[in-house]
Amino acid sequence: MLGVMPEPGGYAIAKFSRTAVYKSYKDWVLELTEEGAEKFYNSFYFQYGHASIADLAHLMVVVENISIPARMILLDDQLIDAQSRSTRYVDYSKCDLIVPPELQNDKKLLDLYKQTCCELTGLYQQILDKVTQLYIKKYQKTAPKEMDEECVMRTLHARAFDVARYVLPGGIPKSMGVIGSARTWERIITKFLSSPLLECQQVGQELQEAICKKQAFNPGWDKIKDKALAKLVFGKNIALPTLVKYAQKNEYPGNLYQKIQTLLPKIKVDPDSKHPVRMHQKIDPEIDLVTTLFYKVSDCSYKQLLAVVKKMPAKKIKEILDLVYQYRQEHDGVPREAALGNLTFDICLDIGAYRDLHRHRNVIHIIKGPRPVYGFEMLPEIAEVGLKQEYMEMMAKTEKVFWEIEKFIPQVGQYILPQATRRRVLMKMSPWELQYLSELRTKPAGHISYRTIAYKMYEQFARKYPDWGKHFRVTDYKQNDFWKR
Repeated sequence: MLGVMPEPGGYAIAKFSRTAVYKSYKDWVLELTEEGAEKFYNSFYFQYGHASIADLAHLMVVVENISIPARMILLDDQLIDAQSRSTRYVDYSKCDLIVPPELQNDKKLLDLYKQTCCELTGLYQQILDKVTQLYIKKYQKTAPKEMDEECVMRTLHARAFDVARYVLPGGIPKSMGVIGSARTWERIITKFLSSPLLECQQVGQELQEAICKKQAFNPGWDKIKDKALAKLVFGKNIALPTLVKYAQKNEYPGNLYQKIQTLLPKIKVDPDSKHPVRMHQKIDPEIDLVTTLFYKVSDCSYKQLLAVVKKMPAKKIKEILDLVYQYRQEHDGVPREAALGNLTFDICLDIGAYRDLHRHRNVIHIIKGPRPVYGFEMLPEIAEVGLKQEYMEMMAKTEKVFWEIEKFIPQVGQYILPQATRRRVLMKMSPWELQYLSELRTKPAGHISYRTIAYKMYEQFARKYPDWGKHFRVTDYKQNDFWKR
């Protein structure tokens, strides 16, 4: 059925599934009213807790001009379908960057932020121009014969964007189109409202306002000549007036992480940044949960924390496990840190690479806040075009600015961090998902940064399980065909 608004349409399916009287879905749709849908949801969703019926109302939302920190929250859900504005095909040299609202009342930090962003985008333009010329000189004559000149130049520019993106700061404006159910949107809005970042709180408020109160954009509205039929099909043209109206800030995750941080063992941080991928498996579930919680709130590697947690007395482990659920209220979900995978990968990679791997939503992602404690990535082309010194100096300056902002306004420094900043994430998955990820992400068409990580993940698995690993259809990241990328 096309053209039915999400809530009444979902109501029809739920009604269809809860009656012994035979009617087709079409019959139920013809009897729809928004008032009937609201009454039904108030009873079955909010009073009886039949949460699955909120999965029947799907909605597409386009979110424009948000920062990368905000984008990370939006994408960090396993049940969405999404597309984001690309750094491979879009030139960001002339864009207006997102300014964190927290900086608006501090002129010194605001000027420092804007100046640093200006220098980063200036270097971005230099890298883009010089690498484009480098690629034209090296590869234009080797282009496949079936590619016309326009396609050749577009490909050359795309490869240059892949290099230049490393210096783009977290404040670049991203836009995303997202499709998700009402229950998913309720969860996403709650996460935005619960964020310590003012921009994210504003996004959460605007999402809730747009979904619950404003008319949805629907070009079909004006094309229906029969306005009585239009009202029947579209109603008031408000997407989800009932199902996400009660979404609000949730204190549970934040309170838990703050308490866990106070229990973090006093150990010297070992960034372990020389090993971009470490695979762990067969970890006791309780040990894994405690280690993962410490991982979330510290700069330490999983390996370092695991060694510490294994030495803890059983009584201490029990206290921490009890603490995990102490703050959990009636409607709070189980914290993600409790999720297990057959394989646990502790990965240190640049922000840009993780933005691609983050899209694998069958994976359990445990994400640390980005901080410049693991260094920065740099592709060899930057040195090849003579910009290595400028690049390294810019990374050093950006790191200094990050700590200056963090000293006064914690968590806002991430807006200045370039995509080259290495961050640490924990990815838990089954061998089935690893095979899918490594086969897809090692293909020559992918960016070298995540191709390298995906191949190293495969390597560690294949070393442990060679009879299984030999059936993975992966491509060694060292095999690089410019025109297949």
